[in-house]
Amino acid sequence: MSDSSGGKTGNPEAVYGRRNFLKQSAVSLGVTVQEFVKHRDAKPPVQEKPVPIRSDWLRPPGAVGESLFLERCTACGDCVDVCPHDSIQVSQQDERPVIFADQTPCYACEDLPCIDACETEALLPPKGDVSEVKLGIAKVNPRKCTASQGCNACVSKCPTSAITMDFSVFALSVNEEVCVGCGICEYICGSVNDRIAIKVMPIRTFQ
Repeated sequence: MSDSSGGKTGNPEAVYGRRNFLKQSAVSLGVTVQEFVKHRDAKPPVQEKPVPIRSDWLRPPGAVGESLFLERCTACGDCVDVCPHDSIQVSQQDERPVIFADQTPCYACEDLPCIDACETEALLPPKGDVSEVKLGIAKVNPRKCTASQGCNACVSKCPTSAITMDFSVFALSVNEEVCVGCGICEYICGSVNDRIAIKVMPIRTFQ
């Protein structure tokens, strides 16, 4: 049946549906564009570099030769628990005891509780006093050392007086026979300078 006005009748619901569809399409397109821009401009995730495993560790006082130590040590952690200075840590590699001199050196306790705590003889008491233990040998890097500027902080802290300062030439020297390798010098050097000039070489590197 024709409209007397001559115009075409429209369905209001159909018109609203089309408008709503177009509106929703525009919104969806906008969201899509925003997500695209967000992901396009986003920086790739930073991958954390694995912490390198250190090899400059020292064994606790009284440690037997490295190969024998690995046979005897059961990684029980008893020496770690009794260390009064928390110098002995558990290795990330095999859970055996190690010391990082630049972090917490060995303070060469007179009674050596770490040795007394070891029941497998991986750590053995010295024949004499604590001056006879050997964790390593301190080595001075003259290029990094600030002794030429008068620094001798490590000299007075050495428990065995193995380090001396020659004030005529302002240079440090280490008596390797007296040095026990406790690492106090290394720790002190790092605390007063921006670089460590004296480093304890583990005794296993000389065996």
